[in-house]
Amino acid sequence: MYTHIVSFKVKEGEGITFVELQKFEELTEAKPAGLDHFHIFKDRNNENHYFLVEYWNSKKDKDKMEASKEHQLFHEHRKLVIEKKYETYECDVVI
Repeated sequence: MYTHIVSFKVKEGEGITFVELQKFEELTEAKPAGLDHFHIFKDRNNENHYFLVEYWNSKKDKDKMEASKEHQLFHEHRKLVIEKKYETYECDVVI
């Protein structure tokens, strides 16, 4: 299983919008092929800092979804609430 982790700094007052955009994208797009599940974490120590953790069957499945026109449009909408994209991690689930 492939795991994609991204951290974001969300604009002041836009935390709920960020979470709702993510939930809407990942749950209404007929659950993208290969997406097992995802979690959104809010950092307790840094205000407006979030982590998106996605569990995919493979990196190929994630890349295919991200290449879609629908997902590109979603990124355009999400840019409105994101102050900064911090780091991205790519991991393989071992256990």
